[in-house]
Amino acid sequence: MYDCPSYVILAITIMELPYLDHFHLKEEPFSTSPNPRFLYTSPVHHAALQKIRYVVAARKGLGVCFGKPGMGKTTLARLLHQTFLDDGFQAVFLTNPSFPTPNQLLRAIIQEFQVTRTARSFLDLMNIFKSFLYANAIEQNRTLVVLIDEAQTLRFPLLELLRQVINYESNDQKFLQVVLFAQEEFRAALHRARNLENRVVMSSTLESLSRLDTREMLRFRWEVAGGEAFPFTHEAVEAIYEAAQGVPRSAVILADNALLAAALHRQSTIGAETVWQVVRDRGLDDMVKTGETGGEAR
Repeated sequence: MYDCPSYVILAITIMELPYLDHFHLKEEPFSTSPNPRFLYTSPVHHAALQKIRYVVAARKGLGVCFGKPGMGKTTLARLLHQTFLDDGFQAVFLTNPSFPTPNQLLRAIIQEFQVTRTARSFLDLMNIFKSFLYANAIEQNRTLVVLIDEAQTLRFPLLELLRQVINYESNDQKFLQVVLFAQEEFRAALHRARNLENRVVMSSTLESLSRLDTREMLRFRWEVAGGEAFPFTHEAVEAIYEAAQGVPRSAVILADNALLAAALHRQSTIGAETVWQVVRDRGLDDMVKTGETGGEAR
């Protein structure tokens, strides 16, 4: 165990991560950027993928994916967006949906779909969008999808807009498919918007990873980045699991810091002591105590 977090200072001054060469990696295995290539599909992530794909492909209308921060909702949304495009669907992805008014949210959706017509009034915009949906969904038999990340930021008037556009339908299908990705507090907001809540066809919840899934996620990302000999000992992975409490983003951040620490100290193997030092440097002292005594971090 080292005395001070010198790797933190060095990391600020070094543009290229020193652990790439040290561990013979092609790219960062533990970046927090929502790159779908690095999404490990745990059983709960796989279930969410399948449910959402079913709702959209069957043109059922509205699906919701819940999860705490760091559970992989944004990465999952990006993966689904690309999957829908590959499937030939017309799919758009909104990452910052908290517009001041329904008019502005509707304009954003229309622009993302590259609708050429426009209007000033909300009613005229709704009619333009309805015509677009009918022409594409019914006349051209295309599947149109709107994926919205950070849906917990949507205020009630915006949720009411979504209810209205989801209502456009034929006898057997919805013209527009909407998938919302939101943190847990969105459940309360959705419950208050009862007319929209009643239109949710299927929902999923991304839960914490198990010990096994944490190990498999780290290995998966390591291999995607071109890694060969996995450097984390069994005890190191256990420490990451205990400290991260099964949250993928937290586990990834700890693993990234541990890699950097090992590279700067020219270590080829990463043990639990390195992980707990990283945890201590991040100010998570309570987890260090439980982890070093073999207890389970809560």
